[in-house]
Amino acid sequence: MAQEGEILNVETIRALLQTNLFGREPESILEVWDTIDSTNKHALQLAKDGAAQGTCILSREQTAGRGRLGRSWVSPPDSGIYMSIVLRPTLAMEDMPLITLATGVACAKAIEKCCGFAIGLKWVNDLILGRKKLGGILVEMQKPAVVVGIGINIQHDEATVPEDLKEKMTWLRRDSDTKFSTNALATEILLQLENYYQMLLDGRKSDILNDWRKLSVNIGKEVSCQSGNQQIVGEVIDISEQGALLLRTVDGVQTIYAGEVSIRNLDGSYT
Repeated sequence: MAQEGEILNVETIRALLQTNLFGREPESILEVWDTIDSTNKHALQLAKDGAAQGTCILSREQTAGRGRLGRSWVSPPDSGIYMSIVLRPTLAMEDMPLITLATGVACAKAIEKCCGFAIGLKWVNDLILGRKKLGGILVEMQKPAVVVGIGINIQHDEATVPEDLKEKMTWLRRDSDTKFSTNALATEILLQLENYYQMLLDGRKSDILNDWRKLSVNIGKEVSCQSGNQQIVGEVIDISEQGALLLRTVDGVQTIYAGEVSIRNLDGSYT
């Protein structure tokens, strides 16, 4: 049974919104579904149909939630925040990957403010809590628009979590009695994302990258990167100005780009 404030509600979200554009009607669309196949899929179609920047789709459940690299995203009813936002960025193509990094920072800041948890960021799109995956980000293009998908685990019945995920995923209410409203967290994410997105549009890339670096769980660590059939082992030394991972290997510094690799520590853990 969901706790009070856990059920996403469009009227509550409208009342709590502090954004200037994101989710603000009539300029943009705000929808909260009881169930949907995928918020990203729906937002991509709305973007194709001309939906304004800042259009926001949330759902209490996804029946076909999507993650990065074609993976599925477990989205039971009232167990998380499943959200997608339509953006129409005026950015150079080489800067588009920074949208994912900016979204990660925005989510981490929002969770810390609403829930008090210190969140780590695992390159390129994972939110980490206690060495386990708390959430993820999926950015997809519907030219000239971009859809930012966010999934954050709030509460799960551990007995129903797939066996292969039990040691990898976590949720905000796991082993915690922290009281917060899911609706308030959703609106804080929108506010933080609007702020960081505007920073990106204003050319403040270095501020976003520095904030990401402070939250990184990868920088300074030995990691194993898998890209297709190729495995690359080395120390993460930084990220580039376009958000690529810089890895010091026995062959020198290698640049790893988003969408090509999955990253784990040498022991297989997330940190």
